[in-house]
Parts: sequence; C-alpha cells; structure tokens
Amino acid sequence: MPLRDLPTESKAAAALLRTEELEHRRTLRRTQWQSAALACLAVAATVAVLIPGSASTGCYLWRATTQPVSGRGAALAVSITVLALLLADRLCADRIWLRPQVRGWGAVALVVVTGAAWVGLATQGRTGCSTSPAVIGVVVCGGLASSIAAYWATRSPAPPALLAAPSDVTENSSEEPLDQTQLRAAFLRLSPVAENSADLRTTIEPILIGTLAALLLASTVLPWRDLLDPVALGPTGSEAGVARVQLWEIPSAEAWAVVLVVTTLATLCAALATLIVPKPAQLVLRVTAVATGAVVVAGILSAFVQLPPRLSDGVGYRVGVGAWFALAFGVLLLALGATATALSVRRRAPGWSLRLVLVAVTCLAAVGAGLLVPAAAAPEYRPVVAAGAPHRLLDLQGGQLVDRLGMRVAIGTSDPLDSIAGTFDGTPGQWLLGRTGSEGSTLFEYRDGVALPRVALSHGVTPPALLGVMDNRMVLLAGGPGNRPWAILSVPLTLVAADISLSHKNADGSYYVTPDVDVLATGQGPALTHRNADRSVVFWGSSSTWQIPANEFRRGMVLKDFLVDPGPGGPGNAVSTGPDGTTAWRTSQTGLALLRPGGVPQQLTGVAPAGCLLSKDAASSSLTVEAFAVDVRGNLWLGGSSPTSVITPDGVLRELPGGTAGVDSVEARPDGSVLLGVSPGGGDQILEITDAAASAGSYPAAPEPTARCDRRTPADGNTQYRATVLPTVRPAEPSVTAEGQPGKADPGTGMQLGLDAHGKLIRLRVPNAAHAWAPDGLGGVWWTVASRSNPSAEVAVHWTAAGAEAVRDPRPVAPNQRGEFAAAAGGRLVTAISGQFYNFYGPGPQVSRIQLKGALKQDGLVQLGSGDAAMVLGERLVHVSHDGKATTLLGGATSGWPITATGVAADQWTTDGNWFAGPDGRLWGYDGSHLVRVDGPGKVTVIAGPAQGVPQAADQVTVIGKALYFELGTDVVRLEPTR
Repeated sequence: MPLRDLPTESKAAAALLRTEELEHRRTLRRTQWQSAALACLAVAATVAVLIPGSASTGCYLWRATTQPVSGRGAALAVSITVLALLLADRLCADRIWLRPQVRGWGAVALVVVTGAAWVGLATQGRTGCSTSPAVIGVVVCGGLASSIAAYWATRSPAPPALLAAPSDVTENSSEEPLDQTQLRAAFLRLSPVAENSADLRTTIEPILIGTLAALLLASTVLPWRDLLDPVALGPTGSEAGVARVQLWEIPSAEAWAVVLVVTTLATLCAALATLIVPKPAQLVLRVTAVATGAVVVAGILSAFVQLPPRLSDGVGYRVGVGAWFALAFGVLLLALGATATALSVRRRAPGWSLRLVLVAVTCLAAVGAGLLVPAAAAPEYRPVVAAGAPHRLLDLQGGQLVDRLGMRVAIGTSDPLDSIAGTFDGTPGQWLLGRTGSEGSTLFEYRDGVALPRVALSHGVTPPALLGVMDNRMVLLAGGPGNRPWAILSVPLTLVAADISLSHKNADGSYYVTPDVDVLATGQGPALTHRNADRSVVFWGSSSTWQIPANEFRRGMVLKDFLVDPGPGGPGNAVSTGPDGTTAWRTSQTGLALLRPGGVPQQLTGVAPAGCLLSKDAASSSLTVEAFAVDVRGNLWLGGSSPTSVITPDGVLRELPGGTAGVDSVEARPDGSVLLGVSPGGGDQILEITDAAASAGSYPAAPEPTARCDRRTPADGNTQYRATVLPTVRPAEPSVTAEGQPGKADPGTGMQLGLDAHGKLIRLRVPNAAHAWAPDGLGGVWWTVASRSNPSAEVAVHWTAAGAEAVRDPRPVAPNQRGEFAAAAGGRLVTAISGQFYNFYGPGPQVSRIQLKGALKQDGLVQLGSGDAAMVLGERLVHVSHDGKATTLLGGATSGWPITATGVAADQWTTDGNWFAGPDGRLWGYDGSHLVRVDGPGKVTVIAGPAQGVPQAADQVTVIGKALYFELGTDVVRLEPTR
C-alpha cells in the first residue's frame, strides 16, 4: 500500500471525532420509552374521542348527526398535540440544544390543551360529562402525556464515547509512534457508520409524508360540514342545534372523496415502499404526495368552503373541523412533495427533468379534479324533463329527503303533498314540513337544493299539514284526526319553536299555542285539506266543506263564509276547482262528479265490473280513484292503484305516459304543473309534471269500452224486471240517540238507504258514534255502538220508521274492541268484531257469539233470513250456522272466473262483488254485471243481467222489500219485479 493512502494522525482523529458525533446523534434519534408511551397515549385519546359512545350517558363525544357535545374539538386536539410533539422532536434531532426546549414547551401545550378539554366538557351542565368513560379517557391520556413530556424534557441520554477519556490520553500524543495498521482498521470500521447516517436522513421524508397521509385519511371520519341550526331538532331541546355530516354522507362529493382516498392510499403505499426500496420509490412518493395535496386543497377551497351564507335567523352551513384538518394536511403534503422535488432539481440529480415534468403534470391534473369533481355547492338542480312524462322532483327514500348538501328531512305526514308547499302569492319558494321527532316537526326552506330549517313545531302524535307561506308566516292545519279538534294556524317564521299541539286551553276556552301564533279557525275532526290550482285551499270534515282563497287567511276569518256545496254529495267531501270554473268533487267513497262551466254535473264512479280495462269512458273503466285534481286548463287528473289518467275537456280519458301507478295524492299547481305522490317499494316519491296542463291533450286516448263495460249504452229488452232512475234522494237524520233512546244523535258521514214513516226513500245519516251498520232489508237500519253506561258492553240498535229498539250484549268486550262489519235481515243482526269473533243478535233480546278462523273481507258478511250467516273468508264464500259450523259454497282461487262463467269448477269462481240477503231471504250476489243466487255448494243461479236492466258497476246494492236499489254515486236505480 502506498504511504499516501495510509491515514495520517490528523485524518484518523477527524474520522474518530466525526464518528463519535454520528453515534451521539443516532443515540438521540433512537426511539426511547417516552416516545413509545406518548404514541400509545395519542392512539388511546383518539379512540376515546372518535368512537361513538352510548347515547344514554348524555355525553357521548362523537356522533355525526345531531345533539353534539361542546368541547370535543379540544378533546381531539389532545391526541393531535401529542403527535405534533413527537414529530417536532424527530425533526430537531440534530440540534441537541433545541430538543429539550421543544419537549418542555410540548409539555406545557399538553397541559393547556388537556385543561381546555376538561373545562369545555365539564362546564356544560351535563351530568354525564363528569362520569363518561370517553371524557375520563381523554383527560387521563392528556394528563399522562403531559407528565411524560415533562420528564422527557429534563432527561437527555448520554451516548457512550468512542474515544478514550482525556485522562487516559498522553498529553504529547505526537511523540508516540502511530500504529498505521490499527488506525486504518478503525477508519474502515467506522466509515459505514457515517454512510448509514446519510441513509437515515433519507427515511425522514417518507415517514413524514406517510404520517400526513394517514392523518388525512383519518380526517374523513370527522365532520366536514356543520349545519348551524338554532332550532331544537331533537328531544333534548337546547342541547340540539348543530347537525354534522361526514365526508361520506355528502352524496354530491362521493366521486371526489373516492379520488382523495385513492391518492392518499397510493401515497401511503409509496411511503412504505420507499422504506424498503428507497431510490426506485422516491419518484412515486413525491408524485402521489403532490397529487394528494393538490386534490385536497383545490377541492376544499373550490367546493366545501363555498357554502350558502347564513340567514338572518342564524341558520346556515359552515365548514367542519374535518375539512379544515384535511386542508392543513393537504397543504403540508403539497409543500413536502414540491420541496423534495425542488431540491432534487437543484442538485441536478440524474433524471431531474423527468421528475419535474411528472410532478408538474400530476399537480395540474389533481387541481383540475379538485375544481371539477366535487359538487357540494353546485348550482340549483334543474332536471331534464321529457315532454308529457313525469320526472322525479324529490326522492324521499324511506320517508327521508336528502338534499345535495347531505341534509336529511323526514317527511312524516300521511299525504306527501301536505309536507311540500309554495308561497300563496306565487313568488318563488319551496317549503317542506318534515318530521324531526316522534311528536315534533320542523319547517324547512328548500332553496337552491338545500333544506334550511326555520321553525320547530311541537304538535303531538298527529303531524300538521302545511298549506303555504305568506307575509313571512306559514299557514297550516293542526290536529283533526278522528273526532279530535283541529285549527288553522298562522305561525311566524321568526320563531325558533312553537307549540301547536292543541292539548291545552286558556282560561277563555281558546286553545293554547305559542305567543305570536294566530289561531285563524277551529273545529272538531275529522279534518282534511287539499290545495287547488286557483290558489284556494279546501277543508272538509264530517258534514261541511270550506273553500278559502289564499288571500283570505287572516285573523277574524269566519268559516261559514266559505262554505261550498258544489252538488249532490258535496258537503263533507273533497272538492277541487280550476281557474276556469271546472269543479270536481266526491259524491261517495268511490264516486266522483265533474261540473264544467255552462254544463251539467257528470257522474264518474271510478269503478267498473271486474275485467273492464281503462277505456275512453272513465265510468266504464276499472279505475279506483284515490286522489284527484283539476288543473289550470280544466283537465281532471285521477290517481289510484290503476295507472294515472286525465280527463281532458273533450271528455276523453287519457293515460299518463309511463304508466305511473300507486298514486295516493294529486295536486295541480297554479303554474300548470301537477305533483303526484307515490310510494314505490315502500319509499315515498313526488313526481312533477312541469307541462301537465299544456301536454294533457297530447296523451293517447284510451280505447272504446266493450259492450259489457259501456255504461253510456242503456240496457233494453222486455223482462220481468223494471229499472227506474229515481230522483235525488234526500238525506235524513234518525230521531233517536245513538243508543236508540228518544232524542237526537250526532249525525256522521255514513249514509244508508231506508224508508221514512211515509214509505219514502231516504238517505239515513248514521250516528257518528256507530261502529258498524247495515240495512235490514225492510227499510230499517241496524247499527252498533258502545254503551255510555257500560263502555265495556256493546249495544245494537234497530231503527225503523216506527221507532228504535236496542239489544245489549251481556258479554264484555276487550278494550278498544269495536265492530268492524255488520249485516242484517229483518230482526236479526250479525257483526264481525276483532279477533275473529262474531255476534248474532235476535230475534228479540237473544245474543250469541262464535269464533271462526279466517280473514273476513270488507263487506263480506251476510245475515240470512234463516238466522244463519254467509261470509267471504279469504277467497272462499262460506255458509256459517249458529253453532259455528262452516260449509264452503264456492271460490278458493286467488284470481278466478266470474260466478256467471259456465263450465268452470266452483272452486275457481271469484268471490269479488257484493253479497247480501235477497228479497227471498237467501244468499244473493252482484258482481258488477249480473245478479245471482247461491242455492248450495257449487250451485249458482243467474237471476238477471245487463239485458234485464241490471245496472253496471254500482257502488252498493240495498234490498228493501222486493226491490233492489243500486247506488251509482248520487244516482239511485231501482230494480223491481214486474210481477
């Protein structure tokens, strides 16, 4: 070896000193028990804050819904402060003099943050915050971390010296000979130490970037948006006020969230790969770090920060703590990636130009994704509408509306359209009344696709119906189910909460409501409502209908000034009017009448014989009308279980394109649009036809009805029966109380044909308290009612023109048990009560009870003159004797043939139709087309059909003496034998 290659004494000494310094720094960087303990405490504090606790404690720290706990941000800052202390200690490892100061100030910061968290949690007045395991965990972790950090700051590890102590070194070392071989061996042994220290410096970058990526990923579980709501949304009242939404609960930001997570995971994987294979993975690490930071920064600044401004009452959105943390982590990732790339370019490392281009292109692409992909503050929703076809306005999945900012509004009323209303004066505005509690609702302003809460309402178990908004006040109908009171209220939008339960009264007898709430009108239930296209609102109850223009809702209004009676059957039924004067109203449970300006009322029953398809004539179509509305051009919209249809002014029934069925509410709006409320698959939807009034005439017309179903063609032929259309039958009230005593009963909405003292046909108003009622076949009516003197007993009242008789059931009934169906024949009555029990009354005071298994169909009970009964149980027609013995007469198939079909087995006949005791006291049936008599099991005799004058598609059949009376809406047709 040449002498010049041997290490000199000065070089060897420098190498040894340098090695000692490197070993000292390595010792300082080495993870000690304090670092591991602080890391564990940070994880424990994070778990205590983020994991949702039990709501029963009253102080669960985290739940991304409503009723948050104040001070949990400071609680989360405990773990973040610990992580920041560990990171700062690692970054200043080479500065021995700075490290104790960092640890000391870190201990002070931990004490301050822990104290702030404890004060914020313990001073809220919640008793659960002093004993909550989550709160105790945060405070304990913070206190331990503060103690460990303080102890750490006072201790500095002493690395072992590589050189001998100064006392062991001879003062004049230059005079001693230098062993060149040993010195070279020491030099070669210590050289790798210096090289490893350089490698250690390269691991700081991936560790730091990986840590930031992990924190960024964890920030997605924090709230990214807070809804500031001074309204009490929950049952705890004042503890509510903020609804928090996580990143994954924002539907419009899902695509951007996926991009964010993909780039973050790629950064984490690259950081791990860099620790294993340093050089090949460094380029990927810097590119993904820059991409992640650019996506986060651009997305948050362009979308999530641009939220709707606050309203005057303090309601609005703000960016949540999760978005702010993510923004901070994104800025750090972007800075680290850009700085590392800039240093690589400055050193002119091999391939620096390629790295610069890749990082720049990735950054631009990520910025573009952040600007374009998220849509958390997108413009107002404007759906594409196909001409004449409905589109979805609001998707109330499972009864909840989700707006494009993630706000959930529960629509809790029976009629979806009662929860959505506009302004009375026609100005732009959409208002929602959604359930936010078992006995509470909140009025939301639906503006720019965002549901902003305005007023919280406490209404009891019955939700109100929103009618509209005018003069910064909302008008609604509160109460009204069954026989409960109802009121039309005007509630100012400036209130935070209002009580409209109508459960208390003031000293003057008026209902108690929150001050500043105006009671415009009151009444006794039932009460229903409907909005019309002419900007009027219709209310109807048991016997009255009021139609109030939108500009007449004011204090001092008198309901009787707005009474309407459009025609026979109108009072106490729904009415819909259009601006041109076209009026439609219900005449019975299934009947409709339509009156056009200058015309005569046209009866629409909406019911046809089985097998009659939709046809040009609405009354000859199998169409059960659940809801109806007249639009601004006089079109009558019909909705129900059948496909939605519309009757245009030319009298033609047209089916809505798309076959929308299952509609339970229809509203025609003044702007010409029509809203349909449907419930597909159990979830609620509201469909809007924006050009409904203009496009209805272009819908395809239904075909002509078949001869069997055509009600416009009168029956002809000379038979033993004569059909007569009777004049209008007047309504009358019984002259006895509900229990059959002399007096006057409170009449209800139910009516039954009977004969008065002069033998004239009347419509008897059955008392409101009656459970079930039925004609006796001789002109009288039976009904059942709970006894006032003994509420556990039931009384059967037999009313005739000569008076009334009462039969008391001696057997007690279960609580809330009431008669469901009834049938009578002369002095006999049979009633079906819940629990598959049947009561047989008569003759005289006799009462007996039997139990029979099987589900009784509606109106499927018949009292025969012999004292036996007939019942439709499921799909079978059964004859039942007094002792409970049952014999199947016919039926059994779920979808069978009409009973008039020949060559078909009796068990294949359908039991659909009306069954009653005929004029001869035997079992008769009417299937909407023919009259038949059942003579025994499988034995059916056809008595008469359309050719003999039997009306088609009648609503009800009543036997009085030898004649049969068919009700078609308000029309009554009498069929009587000629001999």
